[in-house]
Amino acid sequence: MILCDDERSAFLLVLDERLVDSDSQGGNHISVYLVTHFELSDQSYKDVLSFNDDLLGMKHNCSYAMDILSVKEEFDFDFPFDMLAIKRYVQELIKMLGIDLTLPEMIERDFDKLSQD
Repeated sequence: MILCDDERSAFLLVLDERLVDSDSQGGNHISVYLVTHFELSDQSYKDVLSFNDDLLGMKHNCSYAMDILSVKEEFDFDFPFDMLAIKRYVQELIKMLGIDLTLPEMIERDFDKLSQD
């Protein structure tokens, strides 16, 4: 999700922390990070919370929480010529969060089938 607030953009990073045996552990947990380099207006922040609740609030046996991940500058890349910049940026965010996760190998063509339909 991209949220624009006064010509600036913020993003959501969603980490699905699936538990191997979710029945005995009380369910799965999803961590949502609002990645931004500026403070959102109250209305924009409420819109993000509403979006999260609409998307994740009715998931059976699943909880979620959102934290803000402040970055120094807005993510900018050469769309559509350097789509792998997205992977590099997300990997950097994961490292900043101290999460032990390596994204799978990708090539530019892997982004050809993305759709917002």
